[in-house]
Amino acid sequence: MAIAEDSRTDDAAATGRAPELRSRRRKDPRRPAAARRAVARRDRAMTALVFRAAEAGAHLAQWHALAETAVEPNPFFGPDFLLPYLAHMEAGDVRILAVRDGADGSFLALVPFLRRRAGLFVPVVSACAGDYGPLGTPLLAPSADSAVLSLLLDTAAREFGTRTFLVPYLRTDGPVSELFDDLAEDAGWQVTRTARAVRAGHAAGPTGEEQFRLIGTRRRKELDRQLRRLEETNASAGFDSLSEPAAVEAAFERFLSLEASGWKGKRGTALASSPERAAFARAFIASLAARGQVRIDTLGESDTPAAMLVTVRDRDRVFSWKIAYDEQLARFSPGAQVARQAMRRNLDEAGFSDADSLAIPDHPMIAPLWRGSVPFATLVVSKGLRGALHGALARLDIAANRRLRKLARTVLARLRKGRD
Repeated sequence: MAIAEDSRTDDAAATGRAPELRSRRRKDPRRPAAARRAVARRDRAMTALVFRAAEAGAHLAQWHALAETAVEPNPFFGPDFLLPYLAHMEAGDVRILAVRDGADGSFLALVPFLRRRAGLFVPVVSACAGDYGPLGTPLLAPSADSAVLSLLLDTAAREFGTRTFLVPYLRTDGPVSELFDDLAEDAGWQVTRTARAVRAGHAAGPTGEEQFRLIGTRRRKELDRQLRRLEETNASAGFDSLSEPAAVEAAFERFLSLEASGWKGKRGTALASSPERAAFARAFIASLAARGQVRIDTLGESDTPAAMLVTVRDRDRVFSWKIAYDEQLARFSPGAQVARQAMRRNLDEAGFSDADSLAIPDHPMIAPLWRGSVPFATLVVSKGLRGALHGALARLDIAANRRLRKLARTVLARLRKGRD
C-alpha cells in the first residue's frame, strides 16, 4: 500500500541549516523490495503481551535488554524513564505493549500506548511521548521486521478497540521510520507522516567539527566577549562536566534549585515546582546516572552555577534533556555558553555519533549553535476504511492545533513587544 505524506514545508531543506543527521542503518539499494517483504513474511514464533507499570517487574530484564540493543535508541521508552514518569506524572491509563520472541522470550518490540486527543478534539490512541520525553521512536530489536510491528499494532487494535494510532516525535531519518514504510507495503497498514518539523542537533567526527565552526563569526566573538565579561564580575567562568553517579545526583539538586529560581519557577513549570515532578525527575536521573548515562555540564562555581545542562546518553547518541541558567547573568548568555561547551564535550567523547537537542524547532538559543538537523514527524497509522477516516480526522485536528498554537505565539510576541 502506498504511503501518504503531508506537506513537507517544514523539511530540513527549508531551514538553511546543515544536512540532516543520517541513519546509521540504511536499506541496501541492491536488495529488491520483494525480497524485503519475503523476509517480513517469514514464519517466526512470536507472542504479544500487554502489561501496566505495576506489572513491569516480571519483564524488566527483557525490557532493559531491548532498550540497550534497540536499532534506534530511545531512553524515554526505557524503564528508567517510563516507570517513574508513569508513577508520578501520567494520570492516563498507559498500557505497555510488547512482542516477545517465542524461542528465547526476548523482547522484539515495545511501545507504551494511551488514549489522548490528537490535537484539539479527536480522540486517538497514541504512543506515550510528550514534553518530558519528546521522542516516540518504538523500541525495536535489530532483528525486528514489519511482521513484528504488525503484530504489535494488531494487538493494540484489539486492546483499545481502534485501528488508528499516533506515533508522535518519530525521527524520520532512521531505520524505524523505514520499517513503518515496510509495514505499509507488507501488512495493509496506512502510514501518513504529518506535523513534520526539524529541531537542532549535531553530528560527530568531521561533520560535527564543521557544524561547530558554522556559528557565525560575529556570534562567536560576542560569546567570547561575554565570557570575558563574566570573568570580570568575579564569578567563575570555568566549565565542568560531571558523570560519576554520586556527583551527578548532587549536581542535579543544584540544577533543580537553579531552574526553580528562574521564569520556570515563577510559572510553576520547573521540575521542583511540584513534589510529583521532582520525584519523577530525581528517580529518572538517579537510575540513568547509576548506568553512567547522565552528564551534567556546568558553567561557574558548583555552589553558584551560572548555567547547567543535563544530558542523557543512550549508547552512541546524546540527548540534551534540561537546561537552566542564572537570569541575573542573562547579559552574558550563560545558557548559550554552556550549550556550546556541551557540544564541544560531545565531540570529544569516544563512540559518539550524534546529538539531539530535544528543543522546539528554531529554538532561538540552541538552533544557531547546534547546526545539524534532527527531522521528526507524527505518524498516523491506520487500517481499513474506518481507520483511514479516523486517521484523516486526526490529521486535520493536529493541523488545526498547530495553527492555533502558532497564532497564540504570534499574538503573545506582539503583546510582549508592545509592553517593551
